[in-house]
Amino acid sequence: MARRQDQSIMQKMIVSAILLYIVLYVEPTSEGLYWLRQICILLLCFSVFKFTLSFLDLLRNLLLRWYALTPSQKYGSARWASEKDLKRGSMFKTNGLFLGTSARSGKPIFFSGETHGLTLSPAGGGKTVNFFIPALLHNGMPMIVPDLKGTLACITKRAREKRHKNKVYCVNPARLFEKKLGKPARYNPLQILVDSWESGNHEDLITDAQSIALQLLTEPPQSGENSFFRNGGRMIIVFCILHLVIHKTDKSPNLSDVLRLIRNEALLKEALYLSSTTDCIKGDLADIAHDLLAKVEQNDKRQWESFREGAVQALSAFSASGWLSESTSACDFRFSDLKKQKATVFLIADPTRMSVYAPWLGLLGWCALTELTRCQSRKQVLFLFDEAANFKIQGLTAKLTELRGYGCRVWFALQSLDAFAKTYGKDDLETLLEQCECQQLFAIQSHKTALLVSRTLGDTTVKGDNYNLGHVIHDPVNLSVGEHARPLLTPDEVRQFPDSIILVRGQPPIHALKVGYHEVSPWKNWADIDPMYGKKYKGKTKLHLRY
Repeated sequence: MARRQDQSIMQKMIVSAILLYIVLYVEPTSEGLYWLRQICILLLCFSVFKFTLSFLDLLRNLLLRWYALTPSQKYGSARWASEKDLKRGSMFKTNGLFLGTSARSGKPIFFSGETHGLTLSPAGGGKTVNFFIPALLHNGMPMIVPDLKGTLACITKRAREKRHKNKVYCVNPARLFEKKLGKPARYNPLQILVDSWESGNHEDLITDAQSIALQLLTEPPQSGENSFFRNGGRMIIVFCILHLVIHKTDKSPNLSDVLRLIRNEALLKEALYLSSTTDCIKGDLADIAHDLLAKVEQNDKRQWESFREGAVQALSAFSASGWLSESTSACDFRFSDLKKQKATVFLIADPTRMSVYAPWLGLLGWCALTELTRCQSRKQVLFLFDEAANFKIQGLTAKLTELRGYGCRVWFALQSLDAFAKTYGKDDLETLLEQCECQQLFAIQSHKTALLVSRTLGDTTVKGDNYNLGHVIHDPVNLSVGEHARPLLTPDEVRQFPDSIILVRGQPPIHALKVGYHEVSPWKNWADIDPMYGKKYKGKTKLHLRY
């Protein structure tokens, strides 16, 4: 039918053209031809009228066809962010954290928000090369960086000192790469309580001691009957910390002193009897001592020994002969200094002994958050938590909602969401995803995570062809167009997606290209050799930045 309609329009146009030629160029030589010319004029008008109607009908059909083939938003409106969206969201401003380049224009993308972020990629996906090292090389703001291998400090320490004028502290108990990183800095977690005691701010003493005890002897995500014995172990740790802080000599107590006191039962009993008669901190220390003495003096010593053994195990990493004893013996810096000067603190762990270093990392993370939130300063400090599921900071996710008000931002790096849920719990994982304003995802391999990402990206409306084949082979095949919903990326497409997906609150998802620090000038020249790799990364320069 459409072909016949096209032929009809062509015929009308040809007839109109012939009649127009006759009217314009054929001169009548007689009166009969004159009337014939008048008839041709009438026929031309009629033909043009019919042609116009047919043309308008064709134009209407074309518009209806265009409308029918253009997807509506009836079943979903998900789409990739445009250049206008990126510009409107200030993603091209270079004062933030580098996230890659736009897949549309190749322009560098930065996130300069004041809230938290997340980078999700499995092992070997490129988190270090594509995010963490660029963040340390590009941004000179004060940072606290748990460095599980020591490579981040080795690669970026010189650049942060010389280019960004940062004072760099490497808390390096195992003395990894000491020749390159220099003498390790020390930090004593109990100094927070010593400061409170000496300043007369006694209201925080018990709360801080309980927080340290909970950080050392953490509660698993699924608490069981053993919580009774864990609480008993924490009570002993709290008492020993408070006793040593309140009765300290010239030297500030440390965690090794706490462990030594708990191990020596005779000294511990003597401390309990001494503290049971004091009225310090409004008698709270004496009450704790009386409670523990009642357990010591029971006929059945098994409960007391279980409590004491749990406390010893929680503090065993701080034994006087271990690496952590020297690292926590005194304070060479304070985390609150980051609010006063440009400084970077690397917390370097030994990857071969993570079961020992994980509680220490979590404890120093708690100390950093405590000091920075008590500064009453909104100066920005960034926490770069690489492999955040390998250690636990008690109550971290609950604090995410308030940290922004204190100028503290946390950027998490995870290999999988399940690993974080195993360390912190499923409820904390939900809180994390809610509080992270920016999420960078690439190299996703987990089907469960790919399904979650696909659902997060949303559905878009697409057009599809529908064929009506009739009932028998001789029936004509009719074609029609229909709409249906389709994920912006299916789970399988997420798993095979070669680039980066960036989710920013309030904006469409961003399709970004991954760019490593070794592909950006001048970062490739600022970075030092990766000691695990043995030489500098080399790559073709894809991006030039001006400073």
